[in-house]
Amino acid sequence: MNRLLFTILLAISICWTIPAHAASPYEDSLRLLAEGVIADVAKAKRSRLAVMDFTDAKGLATPIGQFLAEELSTQILVTGEFKVVDRALVISTLKKFHVTTLEPAQAKAVTRAAKAVRADVFLTGSYLESAGEVRVTVKLLSPSTVQSLGATRGTLPKAGPLGDLIKEVNKPPVVIVDPSAKAPLPPGLGFHRNEQYQLVVTSLHQRDNRVTADLTVENTSSRDIKVLCLLQSTLLEDSHGALWKLDAQDNREGLCARGLELSPREKDRAVLTFSAPAGAQASHFTLRYHERMPRLDARFSIEGLTAEPAGAAPTVTDTTTPPSTN
Repeated sequence: MNRLLFTILLAISICWTIPAHAASPYEDSLRLLAEGVIADVAKAKRSRLAVMDFTDAKGLATPIGQFLAEELSTQILVTGEFKVVDRALVISTLKKFHVTTLEPAQAKAVTRAAKAVRADVFLTGSYLESAGEVRVTVKLLSPSTVQSLGATRGTLPKAGPLGDLIKEVNKPPVVIVDPSAKAPLPPGLGFHRNEQYQLVVTSLHQRDNRVTADLTVENTSSRDIKVLCLLQSTLLEDSHGALWKLDAQDNREGLCARGLELSPREKDRAVLTFSAPAGAQASHFTLRYHERMPRLDARFSIEGLTAEPAGAAPTVTDTTTPPSTN
């Protein structure tokens, strides 16, 4: 009888001492990262957070970065110490105020956007993958100055939901190719395709010493992207080798100034205006495109472009044989 009673008491003791649910290494690491961020926010005396999508080592927003931002937001909300603005609202408001990056040069627009969503601090993050873990850095930015108020670093194991997502993202796509099928060529003067977007030169019009290039850009990827070119080194090269350059005054709102933000399958129009060097006259060109986003420092060329005089009816190019693209 005494032995039976001892066994029952021992079983009850074990049940009370073993937690009902032990936190996983991933959950523990996420909690520690959130505690570090919370400490920085409290130190900065802020209370309402706007969390941006995290970026990878190349500065690009990715599904993994979006997931990390959502996980951190949720973990901060669980503590109940601070308010977190809905991320979709933050992104749409920044677009409304034409904020492309959180940097001091756009401080006025960032301040207006923060006021619209009633946020007193922005949280930005970046991550770097290694063999078995993801290293995360979270920064606090002041909306009024877009200067850093603090930073926290943490490491998350590639486990749990994060590990599952990384495996899914890195899984090679299954592509069934019909060798007899050819991709349809877009109408226009020439085009360039890559794994993220398609750029088509639909027309070139020449007036005096300027050539205006009409473009369409389509997001062919499965995530949101921003397409942006470098103003100083995106050029038209004419058939005589002269370089027609983009003048900042003529391209304040263009593809190389603000860029285009596109959702998957979304298409938008862009216009680039090139100025001739002294004495240059030509009607046949090659577009030399220098990309800044979404691919960092990528370059390509679209050859065989012919400019029409301004006001002339656009010429429909036979796309059976595409213009050369490099």
